[in-house]
Amino acid sequence: MTRIIRCECGYIARGETDAEVVDDISAHMRSDHPALFQAVGREDLLGWIQLE
Repeated sequence: MTRIIRCECGYIARGETDAEVVDDISAHMRSDHPALFQAVGREDLLGWIQLE
């Protein structure tokens, strides 16, 4: 199953593993939402994963 994290701006990060989707959303947040990236930890992101 594909793992996804939906960003508040509409971006959808996708990956086959937890690590892939977290890496994808982290890169997106680092470039588009740097303040949010600084405030959110890896454990938080893991909790945001949904299965598709």
